[in-house]
Amino acid sequence: MKYLDLKLLLFFIAVLIAGAKSSGQEFLNTDNFKERTAKDIVAVEFWVEWNKSNEFVEFIELNDCEKYRVDISKYPDIQKKYEATCIPTVIIFESGEEKERFKANIMFELEATKKDVQKSIDKIMLAKFN
Repeated sequence: MKYLDLKLLLFFIAVLIAGAKSSGQEFLNTDNFKERTAKDIVAVEFWVEWNKSNEFVEFIELNDCEKYRVDISKYPDIQKKYEATCIPTVIIFESGEEKERFKANIMFELEATKKDVQKSIDKIMLAKFN
């Protein structure tokens, strides 16, 4: 293998690794919750590790918002403050203010679809232009 080919290969590997890290799900905690939700439009999924099979899997596909998760078993203070009594619960914030909430049913499954949540985000986004 030529030296230039090796450099290009290493470059592409570095780009792939950086891309994989940047697409990972970011979690909120007590220290960063307020700061991160104070941004423009933010979707937060309140969930717990033992219910991972019922997480909102399409959450990462939402557009036009920042997306974060909170593990309520690790941060019960956040759960209590935002009254996330069933999991998963998805709350849409705009500049730190709750705009809409989607809750799970008795089977711990989110009743809202990706389309429902995205519609809410789009509505908040469009309201900025009125």
